[in-house]
Amino acid sequence: VAPNDVGLSRKHIIEGVNASLKRLQMDYVDVIMAHRPDNEVPMVEIVRAFNHLIDTGKAFYWGTSEWSARQIEEAFHVAAQLNLIPPIADQPQYHMLHREKVESEFASLYATKKYGLTIWSPLASGLLSGA
Repeated sequence: VAPNDVGLSRKHIIEGVNASLKRLQMDYVDVIMAHRPDNEVPMVEIVRAFNHLIDTGKAFYWGTSEWSARQIEEAFHVAAQLNLIPPIADQPQYHMLHREKVESEFASLYATKKYGLTIWSPLASGLLSGA
């Protein structure tokens, strides 16, 4: 696998969104999420790539999924330094058995950055469904 074929490289983000839009037969999406952080790609490249999608009308906003508070803060810092749009929300796992990240680690992001939240696995992959 070539380094630009996976992860959050500018090339992979832009080509991936273009391919998805074509498959979906859509011109844009409201929000594009960066699923899982990529420590191999500089944050400046990631922030610039998502802003490119916004600037070209392919997305209105971008967000993160399964990032740490530190990584999200870094994205905010890079965006502020370059006068770019920061991410608007994270999509962490959250349910009654997995609460620490949302309720503690991210608390300051919600308060100071007005960071949004869309969770995944509210029933712990069915464990909490009673089935």
